[in-house]
Amino acid sequence: MTDPVAARRAAIAAEKERLARARERRLSREPAGASGFAQRKWRWLGVNGGEAVETVLAVLKDVVEVSTLTDGQRDVLERALGGTPDREALLPAVRAGLAALEPERVLGHLRALWDAGVRWLNEPGSERCRVLCSTAPGTELVNVRHRAISGGPAFSLFAAAATRGVIPVPNAHLPHVLPWAPLSVIDDLVDHGGLMAEDRPWEVRNEADALYLRARLAPSSIGPQEAARLGWEDFLRRRAFLSGDTIVRREPEDVWDLLYDVLADAHLPSLDALDAVLPRAQQIELRNLKSGALNGQWAMETVRDKGLWKLMAALWRPAEPVDPARSAFHALVALRRAYDLVKSGDMEAADRQVDAFLRKRAAESLPAELMREAYTLAAYVAAVTSAGADGSARLALAEEHALKAAERGGAVAERNLALVRTWRDTPKNRRGQVTNPFLELGLDHAADGWERHCRDLFRRYERAGDQASQARVNQAEDRIHDALRHEAGLDVFFRLPLDRSLYELPEAVPRQLVPPLEPIARRTSLTSGADLETIRARAAVELLDDFRSTAPHLDRHGPTR
Repeated sequence: MTDPVAARRAAIAAEKERLARARERRLSREPAGASGFAQRKWRWLGVNGGEAVETVLAVLKDVVEVSTLTDGQRDVLERALGGTPDREALLPAVRAGLAALEPERVLGHLRALWDAGVRWLNEPGSERCRVLCSTAPGTELVNVRHRAISGGPAFSLFAAAATRGVIPVPNAHLPHVLPWAPLSVIDDLVDHGGLMAEDRPWEVRNEADALYLRARLAPSSIGPQEAARLGWEDFLRRRAFLSGDTIVRREPEDVWDLLYDVLADAHLPSLDALDAVLPRAQQIELRNLKSGALNGQWAMETVRDKGLWKLMAALWRPAEPVDPARSAFHALVALRRAYDLVKSGDMEAADRQVDAFLRKRAAESLPAELMREAYTLAAYVAAVTSAGADGSARLALAEEHALKAAERGGAVAERNLALVRTWRDTPKNRRGQVTNPFLELGLDHAADGWERHCRDLFRRYERAGDQASQARVNQAEDRIHDALRHEAGLDVFFRLPLDRSLYELPEAVPRQLVPPLEPIARRTSLTSGADLETIRARAAVELLDDFRSTAPHLDRHGPTR
């Protein structure tokens, strides 16, 4: 070309054409891929760029081999592979081919199409595909539009698994996912209240899972043998406590060890530790019980619970006479207090306490065996205090009380009555001591080890320089030895109590303070990546329901809009 102007213009045109081709290759991101003409054809189907075209062709090569395709569908796919995609028929054929693949392959193809920017799903499907194709979706799903977290059963389960149960599975989908959902995902739903006992998930699981899920959601339906199969220690320890069985101690102590210490053994130093481990409701009950011990005032529900009596008696130390007519517990405390005062030698306080039993309201309401003990105590106190100026009147009162005790039955009560009558018939200056030497020593009548106790008392008084008390110990010991040398033996002493068992605090299982049966603790770890991928693949198959029947509207010469 000799014309310099024409040559220059030709060069400029050639450079512009070269730059245009380079720009087109850059936009397609695949300089060696499909030609610009082929790419324009694919833009009609929402496939923009050389890389996207190659991705679609890879998908088509896989689905065209599906045996369930019709001849027409296979022809549409083959023509697309040959470079002539049919805008109207291609997408239905692709969907039919994908629907026949395994879930993992469907997920792989949908991921590839999503990464290549091919949007062959409708808008809700695209939102769900975005979630599925995210590497690790999490709780940010809660804040997106509702349609992004709604979908079929598998997609709903995927959203729940990805957020560890924060997003629940709709009730309508539960029957579809419960038979195959990983146990860890079900545990996530249980933890967040997305699965309840009324959903009965154990009915569609295998035997092992069913037992575990019942323990998680309906623990009261579990029996001892089932709990043993589960190795559910809390259940078994609770049952052993409620059955009154011996509990093997743990290290560190758990709530059942502490309940046993506090309620069965009345070990008050363990109260604070028990308070710290009790559930809130039982913690409040324990604190109410402690505050009631300040004046012996408790709710009737608490007083009726005999399993609490040991603790209540240990906490309450009444300084004034207790009214036995208030309840069975108060009557037992009053009886024990009167007996303890007798053994301590405080006859004045014992007399005031026994007098509470003799009032009409108490005498008419208390059981006969309890009143028999009260009258026996009253007779003994009256007899012991007869050494004063009104000795004859006190002995007469002692006989009256002993008679009432004898009227309620018992050979021992009759012997006590005979002793009192003998004392009354014997002149004062010839009458021996009326006290029971065992009680004087602070012991129960005929208690074992009384000689060792006497020696210990004597040494204690000796160290204190209390000669008068030493003399009383020697005298009581001599009286016991003297009685044992005679045929009548210890029957020469006024005996109380008549029935020692009536003074014992009951060995009962408490109804209160016992924590309710809690569901078994979760035993599954976080959902594994493999399980999450399995759910993701099932959810991908559901996305095929959102597959477009026609391609999205695109600009033939430009990017997707």
